[in-house]
Amino acid sequence: MATKVEVETRFGDLEMLVAIAPFDRALAALKEEKCTEVPAPAQRVAQARMVAGPKSSISQYGSWVAENFIYFPNGQIFVTKAKNSPILKHASKAMYAHGIRKEFYISKEEAASLKKLAKSGEVYTLKQTEDYEIPINKFAWDGLARFIFGDTTVAYAKFLQKAGIDEVPVWLADSRVAKAQKVPFARALWLDDLSDWSDLDSYGGLNDDRVRGVRKASTQVSQKDAGVANTYESIAQKYGLKSPDNLRDVLEKHTEAREALQ
Repeated sequence: MATKVEVETRFGDLEMLVAIAPFDRALAALKEEKCTEVPAPAQRVAQARMVAGPKSSISQYGSWVAENFIYFPNGQIFVTKAKNSPILKHASKAMYAHGIRKEFYISKEEAASLKKLAKSGEVYTLKQTEDYEIPINKFAWDGLARFIFGDTTVAYAKFLQKAGIDEVPVWLADSRVAKAQKVPFARALWLDDLSDWSDLDSYGGLNDDRVRGVRKASTQVSQKDAGVANTYESIAQKYGLKSPDNLRDVLEKHTEAREALQ
């Protein structure tokens, strides 16, 4: 049975697609739809949420995103983006491991490479080893949040605060379990929905759930979407932005554009 893929929302000159299927199958289906970012990084999901609004499906439902948490027996925790994701390199193997309730272990070579990248800052080293919360008034300056959400962090913090979120939980693997493993293992990041405070979750294994992808918006759009796109173009030009996608930097000044998509 073919995996169903739907266009969930449009933001700037991009659109977000969603598939609900086992992780590896969802990735393949989204790539067939010409998505260039699969799965969507957390930053893209945040950008789309700010445009679509807190009541949209992209805000009301979480999804697997491109980032990974890597746990080492010595207690170190690294966070990777898509480029250095062990799970994206071995999606089917990761699915199989989690399907039999095992961790997805990474190779010695991958572990050594990640340690080098951590020194350069390309991979983030998490200081905490237990579950914790990021207060929303400190979210914009939190190291993990900034690594994951990039230059969208400040705007996303304001969006979450307006949605009534006071803190963003970070759920990590049990440190005792992590230290009991003989080799490092990887878990995908689940970016949760707004009703669960948009938490950053690496508790569970991959399963049959939402995966999102990003591609350039198709030329054939509805009249409503076209009107919103034109609004974005005019605002972008007014503020000297390079493209409608850069509109996220001034979203807080133009809530009407967001409401037009609801």
